[in-house]
Amino acid sequence: MNLQCRQIHATEICKIERAVTGKRYNAGSCYIKLSAVDDYVGQLQQPGTIDSRYAVLEPKEEINVDYMYIAICRSFPEFLRKYRTTINLQFNTLKHYEIYWHDDKNVQEYIVNALKTVQKEIDLTESQIEHEKEVKRWYLKKMMM
Repeated sequence: MNLQCRQIHATEICKIERAVTGKRYNAGSCYIKLSAVDDYVGQLQQPGTIDSRYAVLEPKEEINVDYMYIAICRSFPEFLRKYRTTINLQFNTLKHYEIYWHDDKNVQEYIVNALKTVQKEIDLTESQIEHEKEVKRWYLKKMMM
């Protein structure tokens, strides 16, 4: 398995536009905030609308949208450090947005599955921590009675 990736412009795989109020975007489309921007990248899990404060990266063709989301999330903080103006991101700077991309579909699937497995473990650990906190609260409450 060749894990080499190349740097491409996001416009090669996505149509980038400022979100239009009321327009429905396809599931898998990614979005980033333009005003009071942080490094959060969102993804639509099902078709829906997006507020006009966001830029939308909608896949141009049939690609692995989960991998596209991972690739965008991975490259966005670096892009943001380079192109953010004060607290905002100018929409026209997105034409310079480059991401690291694996062309091999099997490698893309491998990466998606690996990260989903890691995320399941993180979620399980966080759930266990919350459960332990509840048990601790219960014991402390019983101790004070």
